[in-house]
Amino acid sequence: MTRAPAQRYSVDVVRRPDDGDWTAAVLAAIERPGAAPIGLASISSVHWADGGTIDIDRVAAALRPQRAMLLVDATHAAGVMKIDVRTLDPDFLVFPTYKWLLGPYGRAFLYIAKRRQDGVPLEQTSYGRRAINSEQKNYYRDVEFVLGARRFDMGERDHFISLEMASVGMEMMAQWGCEAIQQRLRMLTTRLADGLRDAGVTAPDASVRAPHILSLQFPFSMPEQLIHRLAAEHVYVAPRIGRMRISPHVYNDEDDVDRFVATFRRLACAS
Repeated sequence: MTRAPAQRYSVDVVRRPDDGDWTAAVLAAIERPGAAPIGLASISSVHWADGGTIDIDRVAAALRPQRAMLLVDATHAAGVMKIDVRTLDPDFLVFPTYKWLLGPYGRAFLYIAKRRQDGVPLEQTSYGRRAINSEQKNYYRDVEFVLGARRFDMGERDHFISLEMASVGMEMMAQWGCEAIQQRLRMLTTRLADGLRDAGVTAPDASVRAPHILSLQFPFSMPEQLIHRLAAEHVYVAPRIGRMRISPHVYNDEDDVDRFVATFRRLACAS
C-alpha cells in the first residue's frame, strides 16, 4: 500500500460481504468487468477477525488467466486446514508457528514458487549471498544472491531453540492430521454456537466459517470492558474489529466451552 503511489498501481480492498461469503466476494472482485489488470492478490485463506474461509483453489483458478501473482497468508489455516502447494501452486505462502502449529513466537515459514525465487529478499544477510565469509581473508568474495529460496531466510535464522520448538509442534500436528484436528475443533465451535444461539449475538453460518474459529457479532457494539471482565474470570478471547473472536485449540475441551457459555451469558446480560 505504501509503494502503490510511487509505482503507479492501485490497491483494491475487498470489503466483508454481508452474508460472510468471502470466496464469492473475492471472485467477484477478480472478475469485475472493467477492472484494472490484477498484478497480485494477497489473501488470508482464513480471515483473522471473523474466521471466514476462502476457497483458495477457486481463487487461484480465477487468477491464472490474468497471470496474476497469488500470495496466501495462511496464518490461521496452517495446522488445521489442508494445504498442498503442489496442487494450489501459489507464488508465495507464509505462516507463523505461534498460532495453530503450537510453536514459538518469532518463527515463520515462507514458501516461494521456483518461478519467483530470483527476487530480492527483505533482509540482506551474509548467508543470503554466495560467498561472504568472515573467516576468509577476502570477506566480500561474491555478493551475488545464492540460488533458490534460501536467499529469503530471516536474519539470525539459526536460532536453535525456536527451530526445535517449531519442528516439534509441526511434527505433532502432522502426526495427528488435519482431518482429526478439524473434527475436534469443529465440534467445539459448534457447541459454542449452539450454546450462544439466543444470547444476543450472531455468528457466521457454518458453511462460510473455518471449523476452528467462532466470531461473535453484537447487535450494536460489544459491551465495554466485556473482554477484560471475561479475562478476570480466566476466560480469554480476542476483540477483533468490533467482534469477539473465540479460537479453541486441541487443548480445550467441552468443559471449557460450557464454562465460557455460562460466563458469557452472565456477564453480557449484566452489561
